[in-house]
Amino acid sequence: MAAIGYVEGRTVAYEYRAGGTDESRLAAQAEELVGLKVDVIVAALQPAIVAARKATTTIPIVFFAGSPELAGVGNIARPEGNATGVFGASATLAGKAIQLFHEIKPDLKTLGVLLNAQDPFRVPLLQGIEPVAKADQLNLVVSYVKSHDELESAFAKLAEQRVGGVFVQPTLGLRELALLGLKYRLPSISFRREFVEAGGLLSCGIDVAENYRVVADYVDQLLKGASPSSLPVRQAIRTEVIVNQKTARALGIAISSMFLARIDEVIE
Repeated sequence: MAAIGYVEGRTVAYEYRAGGTDESRLAAQAEELVGLKVDVIVAALQPAIVAARKATTTIPIVFFAGSPELAGVGNIARPEGNATGVFGASATLAGKAIQLFHEIKPDLKTLGVLLNAQDPFRVPLLQGIEPVAKADQLNLVVSYVKSHDELESAFAKLAEQRVGGVFVQPTLGLRELALLGLKYRLPSISFRREFVEAGGLLSCGIDVAENYRVVADYVDQLLKGASPSSLPVRQAIRTEVIVNQKTARALGIAISSMFLARIDEVIE
């Protein structure tokens, strides 16, 4: 927003809320924003999008989503209702992340998959992972987590089952997931940059900066009077692969220089 001329406190005011995966908390926060009569709501990831759409049918919503269908949009060219935004092919990229991880760890036989039982995106996400695992002859151990309180026990159980790594769904909490992967010495992968920055091993996902630019542009147009239906839902195209080399060393994983030369960014 700053890049397109907005100055916080002078030309725009922000109300920040972070509800994690707690449905009741997200619902209350969305209702609170509606009560404040904000001009636009920005919702990131599926649980927040669901809460925002339930809270209002009139205030424009701009979202980051895994898919337009799960965000409640059927016509991406001319969105119905009050929501539009940007989505990435995260389910497909999850499969790609697993392929890349298998390159790093060619002896991988069993992969843990940690999914958010409260997030509808868990279904297409697993559907994107299963065929890749089958093609790579990997066994999957799938665990569904309902709340943050269950995260540590889920990691502990996966460690007991001797999985060679774990794919984690971002809406369970990026920092918590990254730290638990390190604690239980489970190489962890996902599709969000923030996950690797927090200590996760690898991510393969959409270019988050591109998402931000689209969202800021749409918020700008909505504030100037555009309607959500006039702003087509856009698919993020640029992707990025990021590896945390410090985490790799801590887990005793040697990543070849040839592999590192192929990816977008290495965090030391």
